[in-house]
Amino acid sequence: MKRALPVLLLLLAACGGGSEEKGADTSAKDAYLAEAEAICAKGNSALAEVRKKQPTAVDLVPAYVHSIVEIARTNLTELSALAPPPDDAADVEAKVLTPLREQLADGDKYDMDVAAAAKKKDTAALFQLVTNPPLKTKADVPWMKSYGFEQCATSADTGANAPK
Repeated sequence: MKRALPVLLLLLAACGGGSEEKGADTSAKDAYLAEAEAICAKGNSALAEVRKKQPTAVDLVPAYVHSIVEIARTNLTELSALAPPPDDAADVEAKVLTPLREQLADGDKYDMDVAAAAKKKDTAALFQLVTNPPLKTKADVPWMKSYGFEQCATSADTGANAPK
């Protein structure tokens, strides 16, 4: 259980951007990056706190999973509210926000499946879920890093954040 659940980091929403800018456009990009990185840093911090309290009993697993999904939902909502530089908006949507919405949908399904298995007291199904969480990173992490993201790229990269 301990190994797999934190992998829901994939759900932590990330952020992104696009093209190289100069002058005033660079300023807009820098401002966007600063706001997005602050959101992701806050989410990463919240996740670190949740991970300190990993469930020690089966009946605590659903709440743990749900709290991780809610952190992701909050991050994605806040990131989606930001206005990226106009020249980068299409890339942000295609390479970051849309894939993160898909990751969140996977997390929502996982959250519901865990809750259902726990409600039925189906420990076999719960064990299966806990040991096989959704791990696919859908956001374009290399692109995010090249754009200048650190916190957001880290939070979006589920494979890199999976506990060893």
